[in-house]
Amino acid sequence: MAIIRCPYCVRRISSLAPVCPHCDTPLAEMTPDEQHRLKVRRWKATVYRAANLSYLALTLLVVGAMWWWFHGQTGWVLPPPAGGVAMIMIGAILYVGARFWLLWLRLKRNRP
Repeated sequence: MAIIRCPYCVRRISSLAPVCPHCDTPLAEMTPDEQHRLKVRRWKATVYRAANLSYLALTLLVVGAMWWWFHGQTGWVLPPPAGGVAMIMIGAILYVGARFWLLWLRLKRNRP
C-alpha cells in the first residue's frame, strides 16, 4: 500500500482506495453495492449541508431579534434598527429555503 494523490482533488489517499474519501471520485472499477454506498454517502452529505444552512438561518433570526430588542431602549421599539431587520429577513428567507431543500431531499424519489 502506498500513499498517492487523488487526480481530482490532489489530496493524499491510499493506493488501495476504490473511491477518494475527500471528493468521492471513483478511482477504480466499483461494484453496484459500492456505487450505492457512494450515492448514499453523497446524499447524506447534502442533507447535512441543508440542515446546517437551516441552523445558520435560525441563528441569524435570533441574533437579529436580539439586536432589535437591545438597540436603544430595551424592547421592541419603532423604528427598528436596519441591521437587525436585515438579519431577520435574511434568516427567514434562508430558513424557508433550507427547509424546502431538506423536504425535497427527503422525498422518496430523491433518496438513493
